[in-house]
Amino acid sequence: MLGIVGGTIVLCVVLGVVLVLVDGGDDKPAATNSASPAATRAADPGGGYKQPTDRCALADPSLLGPRAGTGTGEPLEEKTRYTLNGCEYSLSAADGFQELKVFANVDGDTAARYQESADTYPKISGFDDEKVTGCGSQGFYTRRLSSGGKRIEAVIVCVEQNLYVEVRFNAGGTEPWDSDAMKTNMTALVKGVMAKTPKA
Repeated sequence: MLGIVGGTIVLCVVLGVVLVLVDGGDDKPAATNSASPAATRAADPGGGYKQPTDRCALADPSLLGPRAGTGTGEPLEEKTRYTLNGCEYSLSAADGFQELKVFANVDGDTAARYQESADTYPKISGFDDEKVTGCGSQGFYTRRLSSGGKRIEAVIVCVEQNLYVEVRFNAGGTEPWDSDAMKTNMTALVKGVMAKTPKA
C-alpha cells in the first residue's frame, strides 16, 4: 500500500515538472478561448483587406441622415469572445444625444464573428432581424423601437472576405424614428467604411 501511495506521489511530481517545462515556466495566463478553432487562426488569413490604422477615419456619421448629430470619435475596444476594435462617437443632435459605435476588424475570425452576432441579436427582447444586401457578401439589420418610436436602438452587421463591420446606433428624440430609412442610411455608412478600409 505504501508503495502505491509513494508511486502516485512520484508520478504527480514528474507530471508537474513536465508541465512546467512545456509551459516554459513563465507567468503568462492560459488562453481563455483555447477550445475555439477560430481563436487559433492567423491574425490575417490573406483575404481582401488589411487592418486599418485609424478606425475613426472610416465612418461618416452624416450618412445616418438629417437627424444625425455631430461629434468626434474616440478609439474603442470591446473585449468579448472575439475582440472588436472600432470608434465611438458621442453625437450632439438638435433633439437629443446620440451614440454611434463603428467596428471594423480584419482577421481570420470574420465568419465566426458574424455567426455569433447573427445568433445573439435576434434573441434580445424587442429586436427584429432583417437581411440586408449591398454591404458585402452577407449582412443583417436589427432594431428595437420604444417610447412610441421616439427611441431607436439599431445594429447592422456586414462582412466581405476577411472584413467584419458592425455599426450600432442608439438615440432618443422628440419625433418617432423611421426604421426603414435608418436601415438604408446605416447600410450606406457601412459601405463607406468598407470602401475606406485598405485593401491587402
